[in-house]
Amino acid sequence: MWTEARIVIINDRIPGGPQTILGPAGCGPDVAVLDEVADATVITLDDTDERLALLQSLLEERGLRCSVRRNDRFTDEELEAARLLVMEYDTNATVFAGPMMGTTYDMSDACNRCGAGARQTSALFIDGEMLPRLEGRRAATTSHEEPLVDEKLAAALALSGATGLSFRDVFAAFEERGFRIPWRQVCATHPLPPMSPRSTGIEHYEPCPCGRSCFTGKEEVPLRLAYRASDLADIRDVNVTWEWYGISKYTGDLSESVLPYPLFLVTPKVRRIFLDAGITGFDWLPIRVVDE
Repeated sequence: MWTEARIVIINDRIPGGPQTILGPAGCGPDVAVLDEVADATVITLDDTDERLALLQSLLEERGLRCSVRRNDRFTDEELEAARLLVMEYDTNATVFAGPMMGTTYDMSDACNRCGAGARQTSALFIDGEMLPRLEGRRAATTSHEEPLVDEKLAAALALSGATGLSFRDVFAAFEERGFRIPWRQVCATHPLPPMSPRSTGIEHYEPCPCGRSCFTGKEEVPLRLAYRASDLADIRDVNVTWEWYGISKYTGDLSESVLPYPLFLVTPKVRRIFLDAGITGFDWLPIRVVDE
């Protein structure tokens, strides 16, 4: 395992351009990539690389502060040996879904303040204007981390005997109409117990009294979910966290609400099925097993 450190600098904010910083910091094209769409430069380094501190110092000298996003990276051997893996998808390729799009939920066991614990009762409706994001892909997620797969991949998952999952239809919703698309939503039937307090890289902002929602990652600290060994005795191939993440804007009227969501944790078996299907775009983050 190694920890990746990534800095994004907006080019027009640097007098003389980004090379006035990249050159002195020794950051060449092997670590610095131009994002032409955002007119930014993305620098990716090992967190132990001495150029990282030098780069930050040069930015501060110019009155610029850029946050460092850190993520752990793993070898295939480490991923295969993991008990469970957090599924994370490219946020630039997600599609918006949820109650605002017409998906319905049973709120009888949900928190009446934040909506954590909502149980989906219908097909998943996604924003039809975002359909182009699915073109050329076989898997994706919604903005609430709900995995979406094409029908062929859904069949492969079902035939694999993977446990703890079910599927729902997916509809594209437009202002005056909607239609089913050849994709399936992957649903998890097994929630895990609460994570260990030894988990790191997690912030509990605006905590709800239920204690279950308003979790988010810390950009500068790698996400490292930890579970007690005893909590993993009855895991499935597909599981979800007890904690719900993201922004909660539950108004009581689902059509005007944004609900939090759990994270999906899967076994290496599920990852192999995705890889065998040529799926890219996902990061797979091993959980940590601790004794308490």
